[in-house]
Amino acid sequence: MAIIVNSVNVVSDVVVEPVSLTDAKTWMRISYDTDDSLIQELIESARKHIEALTSVSFGSKVLKATIELTGSVPQVWMVDVPYGPLICVNELKWKTGFNMYETMVKNDDYELIGGKIWLYNAGNYIITYQAGYSSLPEDIKSDILTLVAWSYENRGKKFKGDQTTGTLSEFPKWDGLNYHQYKKVVI
Repeated sequence: MAIIVNSVNVVSDVVVEPVSLTDAKTWMRISYDTDDSLIQELIESARKHIEALTSVSFGSKVLKATIELTGSVPQVWMVDVPYGPLICVNELKWKTGFNMYETMVKNDDYELIGGKIWLYNAGNYIITYQAGYSSLPEDIKSDILTLVAWSYENRGKKFKGDQTTGTLSEFPKWDGLNYHQYKKVVI
């Protein structure tokens, strides 16, 4: 039995960032307004960066995932959607043929139990869903603010990177931050 995620796309990203411009400016002790648009961009960038590291949504957004369920035992697949936590399923379709899909009905064809989608048939699915925290945990907020402050202070500098890992060697020490405990583990 396997759950294979073929793709995940953001249909609509967060409308309001979970960390406000006021919070970021207070964190960095900035009282002027000339860099507000830059700081707002850094907030969005930091959120997206930590979301990519953890595979978790820190603000409410709509996503579309294509998944494949394989195997036959047991007769139930408990799908923990990518970039959860799951808020609700907008639409779930099961592929029945070439460019043919059957729209699944909640509590008839699938169930939502414990923040997971329970499916009872192998095959290919397209799931459109809303995910994210309604209230950002304080330790993640702190991580985003730390990255925003670091990015603001180091803007315009050229950095040496490690091509094998895709990280900057001068990036802040991430071991002391909190996002690690939110990282989704895929088994």
